[in-house]
This record gives sequence, structure tokens and C-alpha cells, in this order.
Amino acid sequence: MGLLFLLAVISQAKLQTVERSHTLDLARDTKRFTLSMVDRAKRGTILDSTGKPLAYDEDAYELNVRFDRIPHCDPFYLSLAQATGIPATEFSSLAASDERSRVWKRPISSEQYQAVNALREEWRCSGVSLRSTGRRAYPLGADAACLVGFVRDGIAQMGLEASKNKLLAGRDGLKVGLTDRSGAFLPMRLEKESAPRKDGDSITLTIDSDLQSAASAEIRKAVEANKADDGVAIILDPHTGDVLAMANWPSFSPYNPDGTEGDLSKNTGFNPAIMGVLEPGSTFKILTLAKGLDSGKVHMNDVINCTGELHINSAWRVRCDSHHGNRAHGAVDAMSAIAKSCNVSAATWALKVGRTDFLKYVEHLGILKKPNLGLPKESRGLFNYNEYAKPLQLATVGFGQSITTTPIALASAFAMLGNGGVRIPPRLVKKIGASEVPTGQPDRIVKTQTAEEVMHCMEAVIQSDEGTGKSLRIPGYTLAGKTGTAQKIGGGTSGYVANFVGFVPAPNPKALILVMVNHPTNGKYYGATVAGPVFLSLAKAVIRRYGIAPGAVASAE
Repeated sequence: MGLLFLLAVISQAKLQTVERSHTLDLARDTKRFTLSMVDRAKRGTILDSTGKPLAYDEDAYELNVRFDRIPHCDPFYLSLAQATGIPATEFSSLAASDERSRVWKRPISSEQYQAVNALREEWRCSGVSLRSTGRRAYPLGADAACLVGFVRDGIAQMGLEASKNKLLAGRDGLKVGLTDRSGAFLPMRLEKESAPRKDGDSITLTIDSDLQSAASAEIRKAVEANKADDGVAIILDPHTGDVLAMANWPSFSPYNPDGTEGDLSKNTGFNPAIMGVLEPGSTFKILTLAKGLDSGKVHMNDVINCTGELHINSAWRVRCDSHHGNRAHGAVDAMSAIAKSCNVSAATWALKVGRTDFLKYVEHLGILKKPNLGLPKESRGLFNYNEYAKPLQLATVGFGQSITTTPIALASAFAMLGNGGVRIPPRLVKKIGASEVPTGQPDRIVKTQTAEEVMHCMEAVIQSDEGTGKSLRIPGYTLAGKTGTAQKIGGGTSGYVANFVGFVPAPNPKALILVMVNHPTNGKYYGATVAGPVFLSLAKAVIRRYGIAPGAVASAE
């Protein structure tokens, strides 16, 4: 008995070593026992900054049955039905027909997957196989759809799913080997043509799911209540440039309630945060003041007598808005001018700085550049360098007109004020796999003292009784902000863009919040009344999320 066992071992060793090459050559020539199997790569997961999934492959599979490779008997059909939940009569009737194979699109769960694999082993059946459906789950749904994108029929569309597809998709492998006479694949006998699969990389974002959901809910309420075209709410960490939330409305569901991918025929996935270019309006006055102070051509105690309009070269004039009563603000210093949102003051500051230096400053702020967040179809800001009426253009740019930018680029420009005058480019992708994506290069825009002075002016917008944002206070907290209402004129468009930008809390802020509501048509259009309530709700969300105590100064992480 021992001799027979030894002879069997020697024979098998000879087959797999000395005669292996000859055996494989015969198999290749006849193609009778060779088999090529695609080893599907698993698509990478998109995560938020805390590790919560924003997009991941569902643990579901499709059943494929080759009827010429399965036992044709009732016990087998019953066993397969018990494992899959598909009626046994369906298997038996198809086996009796001329149909060679069938794929069931009905998802097979992970538990059923285990049961089917056990059945295959028990019956030594090569005609039953399972493959991943490749279907993606999106836990935040419409709240992050324009940001994350979606995958349909194996094709990545929109958002990060599309722009980072190569990283997420990975690379399929190929197993080329032999099968035994029953058709079972022998993985230990792999040919050199085989290639290992590479699963897709996971991508970790800077987004915080809680803040993203809050921003989406609040901007949706504002857009719908004010019958606006669209709106965007951005929450940014000024100390790192990290985008904590970037929500827009309208959005879309990446799949319908029944679990199938959604119909996008009525929504193109337009994301105004990165694709839209809008005038910043009066919020821009704080950036104009920052440049004026930093250049030494404007001082906090300088007093400007606002009569309601400013004449430029006797040929043009700019006016202050009259929505607070008489458009003439009278004698105002820098803090009062920001609190009352005086156009005449902002135009005067810009003219004092001068066109050349002011345009260098605008370019330095990055508001005319693409955001470079890694998303598809990012836009750049627009400015007409060949404008005929250059002095008038400079004056109007001072209070946020005659220039357009994307909301995310504008938010990044404002954020530098909360970081001591140092701008850090916005970052959306935090990690690829286990590798950290570095933050952008810090770039000093204005001096620390300048940033602090402007922040105090922004505090007056909310904390002082004459401020345009006085209705947006939170007891126990010092907030800083600026209202903005930009009028859309020319290019076949009209109406307003209601804006609000602010910091939470004002000293050493944890977050900058920017809200823009485009073309409200329900009677209200001023920044304080349309965009301000969104800021207030999101400021409270930031306070709750990070546990910021009343009177506390948020720490920069």
C-alpha cells in the first residue's frame, strides 16, 4: 500500500514538473481544458474626512447559469432555488429549453453568495457563477450628487467618480489556467499570461458629511423659498483650505427610490460652486478695504462723506444703494462704511489703490483662476482687461461689480482674512489610498494687522446695531460677516445675486461660510434677507459640530 502511494506521488510530481510544459502545450493546442477568467477589480470607495462612505460598491452579485454545465435534476434545482431565492421551476424550465445560459439581474446578497459557493462545491458544478453587480451606493444622495457624481452601467459620470475614474476603477486581472474534467478551475496551475488585478484606490475627501447635509438642506430651502435659479453654500477651513461642505441646489438623486440609477434628463449635474461665474457684489468690499489698508493708501480712521453718489472724471458716477432709506450715508469711516455697505467708500478705496496694483491684487487672490479641486468642468473668473471706461470699471470692481468669479474661488479669497492674511488654496481631496494629499502652498496676501482690522469691520456688520447683518447674531458668540447684493445686468440676463460671507467664530475662526443665491424672484433679493438666514443656520451647525463653547476662540487644527 505504501509502495502504491509512493508511486502515485512520483507520477503526480512528474506530471507537474518534468511533463508540465508538455501538458500545458497539449491543453493549449486542444483548448479543451484551458480557461480564461477575468478577475474583476473592486472600485475604490469615496470617503468623507471622518471615514464615512460617500460612494461605495454594494455587496451584491448577479447569478449566471450555464445550462450545459449543471446537473439536470430536481434536487439540484431545489438546492439552487434555496440558495438564491429564485424559483426552482424557473431553472428546470430553462434547462429543458434551448437556452444555453441566463443572467439574473436580481441582486444576490452576500449571504446568498456564500450559499451559492457552497452549492457549487457540493455539486462540483462549474455552470453556476456569480459576479459583482458593480452598483454603487451613495449614502448622502442628492446632498452630494453634483460633488461625488455617479456610475451608470459601469461608466463613471460627473463629479469625482468621473474625474478620478482611473484611480477609483483600478485594473482588472486575468486568470489563464487549466480546468479538470468536471470544468472546475485549477488556480494552482496559472499560466504566465495571467495578470493580477489591482483594486481601485479609496479617496478620502475633506468634506464633513454632517455639515454637507446641513448645507444642502439650508441652500435648498433658500432656493425654493425665494424661487431662485440656483444656490450654493460653502464651508471652508481658513487655516487649511479644506472644503468642509460644498452644497448646491438644484441637485439630483444618483438613483431612484426603487434602487435604479436616476434619470438625468431634467438635470445636467450643474454645480454652481465650481462651474458658475457670478459677480461677488458687496461682499467684495471687504477685500477692497484689505488692499487699501495694506497699501497704506487707506486708513481705518479716514472719513469719507458719502452723498449717495460718486462722480468720476465728470463723465461717470456710481451710486450707493437706497434699501436702508436715504442712499447718502454721510460721514463714514472704514468700519461704518463696511457695516452700512457703502458703495461710494469702496469705489474710493479702489481708485486710491490704482488700477495696476488693484488688478495684481485681484490676480493674487486667485479669483480669476480655476479652483483646481480635481472636479470636471471647473470654470475661471472673467474680467475685461480692455474695458474702455477703465476708471469707472475700477470703481465698480471695488464694490464687486464688473468682475465675475466662481463661488469656491471667492470663498478661498475671503478665507485668507481668517488666517491672518495668508491664503491657502482650497483642497477637496485629502487622501488617495493611504497617501496624504498635501495642502496648498500658503501665500501671504495682506499683513496680519490688516486682516485683523478688516475682521473687526466684519464683526460690526453683525454685532453693531447699524450693521446690515444685525439680525444674524447668535447670543454668546462673536461672528463676522458681510452682506452682498449683486445686480445682474447685460448679456441677456437681469435680476440679482444675494450673497453672504462670514466667519464662525470671529476670533481665530474655525470656518468661513459663503452663501450665494442666484436670481431670487419671490420679492426678496438682498443678501441679508435671502442668503443671511442660510449663514445663520450653518454657523449654528458649525458650532454644534465642533463643540465651540460660547465666548470661546476656535482652535486651528
